[in-house]
Amino acid sequence: RASRQELIERSDLHGEAFCSALAAAADEWLARLLHDATAGDVSGVALVAVGGYGRSSLCPHSDLDVVLVHDRRRDVGSLADAVWYPVWDEGVRLDHSVRRPDEVLAVARDDLRAQLGLLDARLVAGDPSVSEPLVAAALEQWRKHARRWLPELDAQVLERHRVHGDVAFLLEPDVKEAHGGLRDVHAVVAATRALPALAEHVEVSAFEQPEAVLTAARVELHRVTGRATDRLFLQEQDQVA
Repeated sequence: RASRQELIERSDLHGEAFCSALAAAADEWLARLLHDATAGDVSGVALVAVGGYGRSSLCPHSDLDVVLVHDRRRDVGSLADAVWYPVWDEGVRLDHSVRRPDEVLAVARDDLRAQLGLLDARLVAGDPSVSEPLVAAALEQWRKHARRWLPELDAQVLERHRVHGDVAFLLEPDVKEAHGGLRDVHAVVAATRALPALAEHVEVSAFEQPEAVLTAARVELHRVTGRATDRLFLQEQDQVA
């Protein structure tokens, strides 16, 4: 499968198609690393993608956000090193942790960002009997504590809007953090998952086309600048367009 740099240089691959292709390439790479580290014995260990990587929405310079989840495997430290170090050697940014399922859920109970990331969790490689109960428990936990989390989510959204302004009216908007940006799409979807009754009042499918446009702009912005940036400055706008 093509490397990250080869995908970045492909002139025919844009937007969500690029993100999916890059996520698939990352999946294959990490799965191979875990397979080699375990000599094929992945019982009791699972590599789980969360956040944007969990959604298979990787822009050219996005982090790989992963959790190595294990069921008390004694060799988990060496397994983690065997997966993390090749990623670092390639210069790819990695947001990583190593935890048991109960530890993952305990962190998420006290950290909204971690809890939101788990809503998009999916198995990349390893033992499904470790990852599948965790993904289900994370959603149940989100719904159980909705009364506590949704006001905090609302406060975070309003603060982002205050700091970053409106993506539709700024000359140099932040396509991820600003009002109407990608974070808002994810916040609305998260809210409907916390309270399924909200889905009757929110047409989530209406966000698909705006999200695709914002994602396409973000992909090209990463390409043009060669780094993980989400603010569309004037000097990059012609190339991004």
